[in-house]
Amino acid sequence: MSAPDVRGRIDAVWERLSPAERRVAAMIRHDPELLLVGTSAQLATESGTSKATVSRLVRSLGFQDAAEVRQNLMSARGTGLPWAAEDAAHVDQRAVEARNLDAAFASLARADRPRLARRVMRARRVLVLGERGAYPIALQLRAQLAQVRPDVRIGPSPGQRLGEEVADLDRRDLVFIVTVRRHAAGVDRVVRHCVATGADVVVLGDPTAAVIAAPAATAVLCPVDSPSAFDSMAAVFAVVAAIANDVYEASGPSGRTRVDAVATAYDTLGELAGR
Repeated sequence: MSAPDVRGRIDAVWERLSPAERRVAAMIRHDPELLLVGTSAQLATESGTSKATVSRLVRSLGFQDAAEVRQNLMSARGTGLPWAAEDAAHVDQRAVEARNLDAAFASLARADRPRLARRVMRARRVLVLGERGAYPIALQLRAQLAQVRPDVRIGPSPGQRLGEEVADLDRRDLVFIVTVRRHAAGVDRVVRHCVATGADVVVLGDPTAAVIAAPAATAVLCPVDSPSAFDSMAAVFAVVAAIANDVYEASGPSGRTRVDAVATAYDTLGELAGR
């Protein structure tokens, strides 16, 4: 089910709805994502109706309850298909981003940030995997961690598949697997394979990656929802920066030494403009 499908269902039953049900339906038709981010009680309050009215409307749309609607909408959002609330231009994007950031940092806190940073520093090597839309996020995480500790790799390398990257993993290694929305085919198998090698596996993704991340030692889930057509990765990139800063703090003198060494190498090679 997609957002247009929700609107279509509302249009199909509109004439049979009570006046109270129509108030709720009108709100949802303008912004189907209210069914994702709001509870039945919140919808009832905002529409000036009751939870019973919201429940009746949900059943009129062909669903058993609000949980089934959310599950279907999450599946549609999980495919990465862009759709926007009809009144997206009037939604406070900053408020949405603030909620996403709050949820993302709450997930990171549950992962025990200081311990996660120590795990990254103790690992023999760190492998960061990401495909499709997750690749830029993985690349940023790798670039920041590589400033602080040696042997941080990105995968898959251009022109390569993941097999070359994960063939010799063992319990001394830590793997970040980044996956968001329209997840690459087989990413669940990649997670299971990396776990089976004994490596310490961390999945960084959006909430639709929760099932994929189940075998991993740690999952950090960052909402990317937006009232506009395309998802926002702001919360994910903020968490990447937080992880890198935590690792820098955990690295102690060795991390500072590496930062200085990298800066010296930049100067020697003349790689950065203005240096």
